[in-house]
Amino acid sequence: MSMPTIPAEPNRPNQKQVIIDLLESIALEEIALSHLLNAEAEKMQAFVGKCLDFPTHPTNSQILQFNREATRFVETVLMKEWLLLRKFENVTDLIQSRRRVCCKCRPSK
Repeated sequence: MSMPTIPAEPNRPNQKQVIIDLLESIALEEIALSHLLNAEAEKMQAFVGKCLDFPTHPTNSQILQFNREATRFVETVLMKEWLLLRKFENVTDLIQSRRRVCCKCRPSK
């Protein structure tokens, strides 16, 4: 069995454009996470009050539940950040391997 080949397409991006697109996607995901974190911070501020007076007068169990939810949210963001870091490391590895290949292709002076 032979390996399948991908047909050439006129609009297929080159490797440089793919790298740029990957870096842009990381940046956009970071922006989205910053918006989520900001919204969560505003939610916390509303819950505890500007003067830390708990304006909604929550019970102890409600405070604990809120804390658990906030912790779960931050853990989820942390996991997403780790995945973005791995994605970034993979892109930088791709850039480095591309440079090594290009350096081998250059004629010696």
